[in-house]
Amino acid sequence: MKKNFSIRLNFDGKNVLAVIVSQVRQDGRYYEVNITGFPRFFMKWSALGRYDVVEQEGLKLPYNLVLALSDALETGG
Repeated sequence: MKKNFSIRLNFDGKNVLAVIVSQVRQDGRYYEVNITGFPRFFMKWSALGRYDVVEQEGLKLPYNLVLALSDALETGG
């Protein structure tokens, strides 16, 4: 897996550029996700068997965006 990468994602008829920065913490690997128009958020591997958003107060993201990001993280960008 690349440490940092950017990728174009398609979801709900939109095309966005996501810049992803990998971070290793004591409790595992996290991915900082930066997308214009959305607040910065973090994702990590979840019990659902895919990457999911780490809970952040007030964060509302389109579910299809989360799924597109999960797929991108699994394939390594």
